[in-house]
Amino acid sequence: MTEIVLKPELIKGLQEVLVKHDAANEDPILAAQYLSAVVGSIVSTSGIPKADQADILKQLMDFIQYVYDQQSQANDSAPAQPPADAFGKWTPK
Repeated sequence: MTEIVLKPELIKGLQEVLVKHDAANEDPILAAQYLSAVVGSIVSTSGIPKADQADILKQLMDFIQYVYDQQSQANDSAPAQPPADAFGKWTPK
């Protein structure tokens, strides 16, 4: 999997698209809710076997938690610990 780079311009651009759809998305929490709904929709319509979809969704939720922890702890000295099986993270061997 390729590295995911979150740049402020990307986040701002995504929110601008959401605001064009619905002005209420100026509220960052509502915008996050829309993005979460999109993720759920993509996973459920991916054509991946249902048995695997729940696992993928859990991995994505774990990854969201990891990114949240990393961002919220950016000024702390202790780095966030990624979940053991988070989808989209790199683990050294």
